[in-house]
Order: sequence, then structure tokens, then C-alpha cells
Amino acid sequence: MICPQCAAMSETQHAHARVIALAALMQAAKSVDDIARKGICDAEDFHALLHSLFANAEQSPEAMFGGRHQLKTGLTLAKQLLSGEDIKQAKTAMTYTAGMIAVEKRLKKQSEMLQAIADGMARIEKQREYFGSISHESVIGGIADLYGETISTLKPRIIVHGKPELLRQSANTNKVRALLFSGVRAAHLWQQHKGGHLRLLFGRKKLLQDIDQALS
Repeated sequence: MICPQCAAMSETQHAHARVIALAALMQAAKSVDDIARKGICDAEDFHALLHSLFANAEQSPEAMFGGRHQLKTGLTLAKQLLSGEDIKQAKTAMTYTAGMIAVEKRLKKQSEMLQAIADGMARIEKQREYFGSISHESVIGGIADLYGETISTLKPRIIVHGKPELLRQSANTNKVRALLFSGVRAAHLWQQHKGGHLRLLFGRKKLLQDIDQALS
């Protein structure tokens, strides 16, 4: 369902929002894969994605992530994938992206779970204010726990593949869950602004033009 605020937007505004949402999805997917395989991801990319979880509905898509420049990694990856470039993380990124979009479709039908998420994020917001940082381990842990109690229970779950010794570390597990949470939020933004599977299949040329404009 398109929100009233979104319904009043022009197609140009929707197109820009879709690019921001797609970039965030790709950035979340890459960051998850980086942690799963290497135990680390870009700190600024991670921070921007966490930032979106505390954004409100009144903010613009760019403001949700702290600015378009904070999604350069995702924009670049989206361009590479839509252009058909042969890159190492292509299959994994698309798998995680598709998984987050599918989970969002199931989540939006779960009114009680959505309320639990809203209540949980309100509690975590107080943690963020107390510790003074989105990236504090207690804040990340709170987001991860909320994801585990809610979104992660939806079937089929998003399965993350990587090095077992890295994924067994609680700090890495928490970051992966927080990133998946942000990816599901980005998937909601994608759907709100008339995104969808068919647009990825048949609207690649226009998406690439919009991505180039965002990167310029």
C-alpha cells in the first residue's frame, strides 16, 4: 500500500526514492556478506544503515540515511549489478536483497509484529540517547535482539552464509541482524515508492539512468 504522503509525490520523486531504497538494500546486502566472510564491514556504510532505523516517516529518503553520499557503496553496487558486470559478490548480494524484499512483504501483513517492532525501537531509542551513539554495542545488541524476536521468526528466514568461526561471534551476529533489519526497512521504502520485482527485471535502463544521476 502506498502511503498518503507518497501518493502525493511526482514520478520523479518516486524514482529518486526508489534509487535510494535500492542502494540501501544493496549496501545492507554487501555489508552482511563482508561481515560473514571477513568479520568486518565499512563503518560509515554500517552507521548510515543503522541511522535509517531511527528515522521517522516525515524524513526524506535521503535524510533517513544521513544523506545520499552515505549510500555511495550501495549505489555503485546497484549500478554494477544492473549493468551485468561480473563481480564477485553479485549472486550473494542479489540473494540477500531478494530475501529482504520477500521478508518485508510478509512482515507488513503482521500487525501485531509491526507494533512490537515500533515499541521495541522506542525502547532502543532511549538506549541510543543514553549511550550517545547509534553504533554503541548495547544499541546494536538491542536492535539484533528485536530482530531475533520478530522478523527472524518469519518463514522462510534469510540464511547468511560465511565463515562459521566469524558468524559464531556475538558481535558479528548482532551486526548482521541489525543490517538485515535495516535492509527490511529499505525494502519497505522500495515498495512504498512503486518498486517491485518487475521493475528490477524490465525497468533496468531507467533505474540505471536514475542511479547515474544520484552518483553524479
